[in-house]
Amino acid sequence: MTTLLSFATVSGNEKIAIGVGLIVFVVLFFKLIGGFIRFFFRHPIWFLLLLLVGGVGFAFSFLLGGAVILAVLVGGGAFWLLGNFDQ
Repeated sequence: MTTLLSFATVSGNEKIAIGVGLIVFVVLFFKLIGGFIRFFFRHPIWFLLLLLVGGVGFAFSFLLGGAVILAVLVGGGAFWLLGNFDQ
């Protein structure tokens, strides 16, 4: 509940920047899921090998971390473009 209240107190430009970062993260997340599914259907032997040694979870976590970092950078760029760091 406090998250919703704190989000309601931010300005319009901050909402835009947070929305842009969130949209970038959601798009990258679904592209990551789709890419994993396509890759492992095309290469079932790699899938089984990585599944046995735990590489699937590591690769997914590594790529998901990259998606989060990219979304934060894009959201920060939107903050910078909208001039919220000048306050």
